[in-house]
Amino acid sequence: MRRYVLHPAPRTAHVPVGPLAVLNGDLADAAYLCMDAIEAGAGLRVATANLDFVARARRDPVLRADLATSSLVVADGAPVAWLARLAGATHARRVTGVDLVAEICERGAARGGLRVASYGSTADVAAAGARALEAAYPGVRFVLQICPPFRALSDDEVAAYHARIAAARPDVVLVALGCPRQERFSAEHFEAAPGAVWIGIGGTFDFYAGIKRRAPAFLQAVGAEWVARLAQDPRRLWRRYLLDDIPAFAAVSFRVLSGRLRHGPVEVSEAAALASRTPTGGTRASATGQ
Repeated sequence: MRRYVLHPAPRTAHVPVGPLAVLNGDLADAAYLCMDAIEAGAGLRVATANLDFVARARRDPVLRADLATSSLVVADGAPVAWLARLAGATHARRVTGVDLVAEICERGAARGGLRVASYGSTADVAAAGARALEAAYPGVRFVLQICPPFRALSDDEVAAYHARIAAARPDVVLVALGCPRQERFSAEHFEAAPGAVWIGIGGTFDFYAGIKRRAPAFLQAVGAEWVARLAQDPRRLWRRYLLDDIPAFAAVSFRVLSGRLRHGPVEVSEAAALASRTPTGGTRASATGQ
């Protein structure tokens, strides 16, 4: 296990990429900021934005607002990092949910422990993922796992889940509902644990539970991890990748490139950048499960 070392000067600025803004930083920057928030009890909302986020945010104003009020939006996918660098974010790198969770757990174990709560996924997958993380990072402890039913929830159920998260006093809340439901849930319920780091992790538990495998390193290196995911789940992903994500990538690339040709690269300033993206909650009007 690596020794937990503070990042000397974490990057915090976000650069506009079409309908959202992406951290001009890498995994070390994101992990440091999360751990610093845990130590300070300050709380963050973190979105791990892949190309599907870009496609959805172009047509969903609620998602755009939830991403705009998130503390950190990292590039969970090489295409998003490419777009950020095209806009001028010279230090933007791919930060997947799988890698960010592992890095936070490793640093949390090194600091003496980490209290983790999770919301979403299925009971079997969430439990297997939690066991794998606890075994890999001694000192990390899942103090609460909520796997709501795949249906609309009553107001009483929503209130009960909110209260259970508050009572668990977690350092980290992993929300595994997929986009955009996990971003909406984090915004609506952030007040249940305002000192915790809330991270939307999508299907991350599937990888820790061994249900899905990461793409080979060479595919990850060239930004083609999506090929491996498509091969593992073609019936669910082909339409999203081919009809939504690729056209969105082309449209946003054209917009970003046009802006850069007209105005030059985006000027990136780190001063008070994180403070300008303070997490805010929202109403709890929507009562939805998975």
